[in-house]
Amino acid sequence: MKTLERCSYEFGPFQLVPEERLLLHQGKPLHLPTRAFDTLLVLLRSPGRLVEKSELMTAVWADTVVEEGNVTLAISTLRKTLGDDSSERRYIQTVAKHGYRFVCGVRDVVKAEPELPPKLAEIRSLAVLPFGFMNPGVTNEYLRLGLADAIITKLARIGRIIVRPTSAMLKYANAPTDVLSVGREQGVDAILVGHIKAFPDRVRITAQLVRVADESILWADAFDECPQRIFALEDEMVKRIANWMSAHISGESKMRLLRPDTESPQAHQFYLEGRYFWNKRTEEGLRRSIECFQKATTEDKQYALAYAGLADSYVWLGTYGLGPTFQTYPVAKAAALKALQLDDSLAEPHASLGIVYFYYEWDWSKAEHEFQRAIALNPNCASAHSRYALTLGAMCRYEEAVSQVRHAQELDPLSLQINTVAGRIHYFARHYDQSIDAYRKVIDLDPSYVRAHTRLGITYAAAGAFKEAVHEFEESQRRSCLDSNLAGHLGHAQARSGDTRTARRLLEELTQQPPGQYVHASSVALICIALGKPDQALEWLAKAYQVRCSDMVYAKTEPLLDPLRSDPRFTALLNQMAL
Repeated sequence: MKTLERCSYEFGPFQLVPEERLLLHQGKPLHLPTRAFDTLLVLLRSPGRLVEKSELMTAVWADTVVEEGNVTLAISTLRKTLGDDSSERRYIQTVAKHGYRFVCGVRDVVKAEPELPPKLAEIRSLAVLPFGFMNPGVTNEYLRLGLADAIITKLARIGRIIVRPTSAMLKYANAPTDVLSVGREQGVDAILVGHIKAFPDRVRITAQLVRVADESILWADAFDECPQRIFALEDEMVKRIANWMSAHISGESKMRLLRPDTESPQAHQFYLEGRYFWNKRTEEGLRRSIECFQKATTEDKQYALAYAGLADSYVWLGTYGLGPTFQTYPVAKAAALKALQLDDSLAEPHASLGIVYFYYEWDWSKAEHEFQRAIALNPNCASAHSRYALTLGAMCRYEEAVSQVRHAQELDPLSLQINTVAGRIHYFARHYDQSIDAYRKVIDLDPSYVRAHTRLGITYAAAGAFKEAVHEFEESQRRSCLDSNLAGHLGHAQARSGDTRTARRLLEELTQQPPGQYVHASSVALICIALGKPDQALEWLAKAYQVRCSDMVYAKTEPLLDPLRSDPRFTALLNQMAL
């Protein structure tokens, strides 16, 4: 059997394994905050040497402006964890006004690790089906979908196994499913199937992990708990799955999996309901999810996942244009920061912060940093990869953007949203044929997906196929409504196709909206461009800048704005946005 070598550090009764970000005391794992762990690692790599405070600050807080107090706090946390008594420093010695020295002997250890068992090594991707009820006539949508979502979220944190997101599994919630068919459609190696049976005094869940290739059962178990402690049952299931897959999971990942997210059953119930409504991705669903997540944080003010859910909900309200950005994005940011204050190992709040920095604050470097951090924490977060792709596309970094969106497609190949982002990246790069192909594939998957029709129309317009563009915009209007964003693109295509009378009438309607009525200013500018009115177009783009219209983040690369690029006023606008 082949082996894999990796290094760890031993000192006294402790062992630190950098690759797994794991600190052990006599073989038992200890929890260390991220910065404290990184501080210890720096000290262990230079035993006996004085490590200046400035060196620690640079190594551990390279991405943040900090004071010496942060280093002091990290050292204090380490001493408490290591039991480093103040009367006799056995591990970390303070050198006044300079820094610290690790004074205990450190042994570098090379550890041989066996390869994965053949049966387990074949499982590189899996999907979790919504749970089914075995009681005739009994169902609980919150429970069956919420349990699946919670398990998906936890298993996705493993990092080495691709787990299809909940959004990919919703289509199987209310229809008879054949495990092999689902597995093949999703392109996964295994499917987790669960069933719920309610008794008067308890709930039983049976679960099986089925290999798609031959429908063999790789793992099966049963779980019993009283209805009030359903969250404990969920944690126990994840614990047993993690133990079975232990060869696949790092020590740090296993610790996160086994650590309960909340001790409050009521908070957990509200959280499950919140995720159920959030996954609907409708305005009503998002607003209901906010209510549920807020109730969860009221029940448990230390519930990091509930704050992460709040951030997700407000981000999508802003992204979908279902609320003013100055109301939705700041609340999303506050919730994400609170979640990370409680647990900085969560990927989702970092992704939410990335969206806020990108679409609202227009801080491109911070947006990129947060997306990279989210992906580092959870490489299987398809939405983080796709949003990062859009950020890179806005910066004209097309090759990197294509790489990110392809990775997102591998993680969630049937996602309408991600495949639409792929079309968007090709559009920014002026690869119109590839963009059109991408959108058509989305429409083949779901003809009712309005965003794909709208984006396809925009690409047709950029490619000069204006009649086809008008057709797609009218199809979007038929399936939803004519909002000011869609109206601006429709008017642009109508004017470019020769129907200037209709375009002028539409422009007049948009520019004479009553006070308080939101008008998508950057889209109005497109009609002005098509009608040969660059001065008016630049005035509307200036308004779009003032109200932080989300489309403005693409001003550097948007093909429909190309007629303005030689105008110094447009260059000045890009400079104002640091583009």
